[in-house]
Amino acid sequence: MKKLLLLSLFLGAFTSNAQITWIDQNTNYPVSGSYTGEVSVVDEDIAWSLVQRITATNHQTFSKTSNGGVTWTSGTINVGNATGLGIGNITAADANTAWVSVFPTSAALGTQGIYKTTNGGSTWVKQTTAAFTSASFCNFVYFWDANNGVCMGDKRGGYFEIYTTTNGGTNWTRTPSANIATTATDYSYTGKYFVTGNTIWFGTDDGKLMRSTNRGLNWTAITTPITDFGGGTDATSIAEFAFSDDNNGFILKETYDATPTYLSTTLYRTVNGGANWTTVAAAPGFFHGAIAFAGPGVLITGGSSDNNFGSSYSLDNGLTWIEIDGNSHTSLNIKSATLGYGGGFATAGTGGAFKLNNTLSNPSFTASKFKIYPNPATSVVTISAADVDSYKLSVTDLSGKTVMTKSLNGMENTVDISTLSTGAYFFELRSNNKKEVVKILKN
Repeated sequence: MKKLLLLSLFLGAFTSNAQITWIDQNTNYPVSGSYTGEVSVVDEDIAWSLVQRITATNHQTFSKTSNGGVTWTSGTINVGNATGLGIGNITAADANTAWVSVFPTSAALGTQGIYKTTNGGSTWVKQTTAAFTSASFCNFVYFWDANNGVCMGDKRGGYFEIYTTTNGGTNWTRTPSANIATTATDYSYTGKYFVTGNTIWFGTDDGKLMRSTNRGLNWTAITTPITDFGGGTDATSIAEFAFSDDNNGFILKETYDATPTYLSTTLYRTVNGGANWTTVAAAPGFFHGAIAFAGPGVLITGGSSDNNFGSSYSLDNGLTWIEIDGNSHTSLNIKSATLGYGGGFATAGTGGAFKLNNTLSNPSFTASKFKIYPNPATSVVTISAADVDSYKLSVTDLSGKTVMTKSLNGMENTVDISTLSTGAYFFELRSNNKKEVVKILKN
């Protein structure tokens, strides 16, 4: 069994005319040189960050903000055995409630698994019904809210050890093998997952993306152009991935030689959920190591490029890039077009996090929250939703008859209109108490 904690470095000195920038924040990590492995963004005020190790001793430490990052307070994840247990990732529901995945850095330990705090991180209690006792251990845990979550480990009994819960982890139920697509792979990687809406993906050692669109209850396998997402089986291949919805996503692949020395980066895109992947032509200015969406069609990447470090953004799905900054980052955790964090290194309590400052004048970020294109359309339309987590779509014809209704999540969704008759339709989109109506011509 192999696990990797992958460090993606990227820098950021502000460009005077940049429309996306980072705001430096002090996480108050107690150990200089430690770095942020992940930030769980709850809302505009609350976020939890996870300290990662740079030595054989695991930094079982978190830091939390309840005022939008103005101040951060660090604390201990008291799971014991600092040399034998590492913290894989962190996920939070509010200022008091959070979970971490705990994995062994050597032999399997009975104390590995899922731990939860309900008192702001003062104490952490193991959730025993997610077993993770021997052949497998937890790669990640994720919660959509205070009750609904999923956690995932390697194969045990011939299939991935995946659990779901609807009561905050008091009871975890293993997803049966019949609900998980069969793959040749044996394992995934610590913290190698991505979530948008109710859909979650994780990458494997044979280049598959496992995807669940119902919060972990069923899983399909997606074939990709990648041979290995973490370099455990194929040391020449490491990749990160991000999706704006179930259909639209990117893979950022790094290729290495046997040394290993970095050789090249390739960017792949899908618009149909991974059924097909196309290579995005290489363009100067983007960095490899991490990738995220900051709005419909807006990508951020960070890492290194030709021995330089930095981050950049693209407004056209990766065709052209604008450099942002030059400070060392270690992760990208973007919740919406205007809310997100990047991880960084901490020195004597300073640094460690960067907050997203997105002031784009792109039309996707103006008063209209929704964009629908192309118009006219023939078979499919894409709906881009800025700063909207979920919304309802209702399509009516000129007579007022409703011909389609859908509940949608994520920044971009592709809607099939091939069965509609030629003519004009009204697309009504509702989010909370707001409504927009767009007229679409179907050819």
